[in-house]
Amino acid sequence: MTQLLSTMIASALGSALLVNGVLIHTDDAINQAKASVNGANMHQLATVVELYYSDHDEYPNVSGGEALIDTLESGGYIRNRPLDPKVFNYEPKQNGQDYSLTLAE
Repeated sequence: MTQLLSTMIASALGSALLVNGVLIHTDDAINQAKASVNGANMHQLATVVELYYSDHDEYPNVSGGEALIDTLESGGYIRNRPLDPKVFNYEPKQNGQDYSLTLAE
């Protein structure tokens, strides 16, 4: 009976965790962590794209985050792929002399 009651309460509350008397919605915490990681990854990608530019005198001529990651990985610029490269929007501009790198919404 106690287990059934616990299951019903958990279902009613959704994904939540009680820590030191503070109720934390785990979905919110996970989403915040993902946003932080994606922001850090985007900063690192921007740095690596600049390194690529210094070697090739142009930015990678690919469209999309996954294609950018593939290009940088095959060129030896990165070793560890982001978990979801599709969260990045990348577009070269001005014949490879500029680019746009944003997070997908």
